[in-house]
Amino acid sequence: MRILHTKSNNITPICKIALKVYMAQDAQLKSKKVLIVEDDSIQQIVLERIINQMGHTVIGSSSKGSQAIESALRIGAVDLILMDINLADEVDGIEAAKEINKHRDVKLIYITSSEDPEDLKRAKETDFVAYLTKPLVKESLESAFDKAFANASL
Repeated sequence: MRILHTKSNNITPICKIALKVYMAQDAQLKSKKVLIVEDDSIQQIVLERIINQMGHTVIGSSSKGSQAIESALRIGAVDLILMDINLADEVDGIEAAKEINKHRDVKLIYITSSEDPEDLKRAKETDFVAYLTKPLVKESLESAFDKAFANASL
C-alpha cells in the first residue's frame, strides 16, 4: 500500500483514515470463527481465552459430540473446530468430525489427553490440521492455526 505524504513527510489525515480502515479490514480477514468441542468446562474457558488472545472469535462451545454436530451444521460460519476426542456422550470427537465433514468443509484441530494409538489411527481417517495433546501449550495452538490458514492470505 502506498501512503501519500505531505511536504513535511507527515501522513495526511485522509491517509490516516484509509490506513486505519485498511488495518481494521485486514484484522477482520485474519480473525477466524472457532467452535470449541470440549467436555471439560475449565479447559473450555482456557481454550476460549487463548483463542481470544490470538485475535480469533469463539462462536460456540459444546461438551457433547451430538451437540457439536448440531452446532457446526446450524452455525454455518465456522472456520475451525477445536475437537476433543473423548466427549460427554456416546458420540466421540472423531465420529462427530466425520459427520460434520459430510456436510461442511471446515478446518479441524484435535485436542486430546488420550495417548491411545487407536485414537490417532481413527483420527487419520478424517481430514485434520493438527493432533495436539494436553496439556495444551499456546504456541502449539498458534502453530496449528498458522498451518490451517497458511494459504488463506494468498
